[in-house]
Amino acid sequence: MDEKALADAQAATSVLVRQGKVSEPVGAMVIPAQHGVLFAVGGRDGELYVNGRTLTRQWADDLRAEVPDLASDVTRLQATCAEWLDAPPQDRTLALAGACTDPDCHTPH
Repeated sequence: MDEKALADAQAATSVLVRQGKVSEPVGAMVIPAQHGVLFAVGGRDGELYVNGRTLTRQWADDLRAEVPDLASDVTRLQATCAEWLDAPPQDRTLALAGACTDPDCHTPH
């Protein structure tokens, strides 16, 4: 796993915590690759943040280009984001905790 990428993603999430968008990163889903990492966390406003940014279509495309071996994981996170958009916004800070069944996923619970 790319330790620098993980540290960068955690730092970006810490900024979200300081901004009050995420209450804490304990519900994060960490999906590592050899050269990159996806650090996904739900927000207080019902958003899904990946590597410190709201998971928009453009950011998802950028992530696929940046970490192509995690493209299917980005797609899975986009599906989660779409499900969240179908429900009223609520605090999703812990929503990802335990939600992943991927054996390669390292999710801190």
